[in-house]
Amino acid sequence: MTAAVRGPTAARLLRTLRIACAAPTAPPPDAHLLVAVSGGPDSTALLAGLVAVAPEHRWRLTAAHVAHGLRPGESEAERERVRMLAARFGVGYAEHPAPVVAGSNLEARARRQRYQALGLLAASSGAARVALGHTADDQAETVLFRLLRGAGRGGLGAMRPVRGLFWRPLLEVRRADVDRFLADSGLSAAIDHSNADLRHARNRLRRLLLPLLEREWNPALVPSLVSLAARLRDEDEELEALAREHLKRLAGAKGLAASGLRVLRDGLARRVIRAWLEGNRVSCVTSVHVEGVLRLARGATGGVVAVPGPAHVLRAGEALILRTGTSTAAAGFAAAIAPGATVFHPSAGWRLSLGAPRPRRATDPSVPDARYAVFDAAAVPSPLRLRSPRPGDRIRIPGVGTRKVQDVLVDARVPRLDRPAVPVLEGGGAVIWIAGVARAGVAMVQAATREVVDAVVEPLVAHDVARLEGAW
Repeated sequence: MTAAVRGPTAARLLRTLRIACAAPTAPPPDAHLLVAVSGGPDSTALLAGLVAVAPEHRWRLTAAHVAHGLRPGESEAERERVRMLAARFGVGYAEHPAPVVAGSNLEARARRQRYQALGLLAASSGAARVALGHTADDQAETVLFRLLRGAGRGGLGAMRPVRGLFWRPLLEVRRADVDRFLADSGLSAAIDHSNADLRHARNRLRRLLLPLLEREWNPALVPSLVSLAARLRDEDEELEALAREHLKRLAGAKGLAASGLRVLRDGLARRVIRAWLEGNRVSCVTSVHVEGVLRLARGATGGVVAVPGPAHVLRAGEALILRTGTSTAAAGFAAAIAPGATVFHPSAGWRLSLGAPRPRRATDPSVPDARYAVFDAAAVPSPLRLRSPRPGDRIRIPGVGTRKVQDVLVDARVPRLDRPAVPVLEGGGAVIWIAGVARAGVAMVQAATREVVDAVVEPLVAHDVARLEGAW
């Protein structure tokens, strides 16, 4: 494949492109690349430039066109233009329909559809990367657009040269250089007339605000904004790495340590909170959510903050705990149980099993841990029920005496909102075991005991999912 590029401005664009292609984040040699081509100037220049540079890296190129079908007549002409361009350069051609219905937030919806379609094309063709034709002008517009919407450092870093599958090798190239490159190369490009529609905020910024700022404030505004974005990206990556290190130290099975967040500066604490939420699959996290959780961590008392999901973060002592759903307290429950049966509590994430009676062994522990109890099978009172703690519940603990179940849970540091999900085993109307917390002196194993019943409470595991049909 060859590209007929000539002239001094064409050479300038190719020099910039070659620098991007030689960067450590560029595709590896012998890679197959999809080049997203809409038929417009930027993507046409990208394809022509990569055709010229690809032999130096032994890259195989495919022109990929995503058809939104928003402009009948124009859309079909653009698709045919891209097909002919691919044939002219001797590269492959692929297309994917991604229809978008006209309406509000059109540009954002079309962009999401486009990236999804390009990802599908890359997967089906085995492409290592998808090259996109965003230029320095696009980058400057993105920085300014996000600044006006109140973005932080991460957002103002704007478009990354590489983000996952997608690669943007023209981010240092001005749009004017693209036009001169096409003229020097004898190439034409389609004009998307919707780019002149000032009903779109991005078009107003591009056609009205940026020219005004360049004329009245800074003639070098575009390179200044591009440089700013690059610096902010570098700093953002360093801060993210630092936040991840703190997150490893502060996050555990019991949640995120509020005391650890309080000793951090606010800027770093915010990043730790965001990384914690996103690491727990909370999507669309905003600064409002992060600030709410930070206030919760810094406050003197507990509370609850709603986050997307729906989910919520609650403060229990010094732990920040993430819970899914809109309810802030665990639901109560009650279920009959018998030796040989298992009861599941999916939302609380545990299962409790009573084993079938078995012969007593000399190796049976005389003082089991809180999550494992052994009862004398002949002395277990009936009926047996598994339920939530109730007001007025008491338990007689060997060596301690009779105590309120509520007080036992408080002493065990069980968060108040989690207490309704703590399994209480009731036998003959009395509490004989607060699973995971304390055991009563009922049906203790004695020297004369012949058979025992094992009781175990443990976290749910993956193979439990198929057995949860009858769970409450």
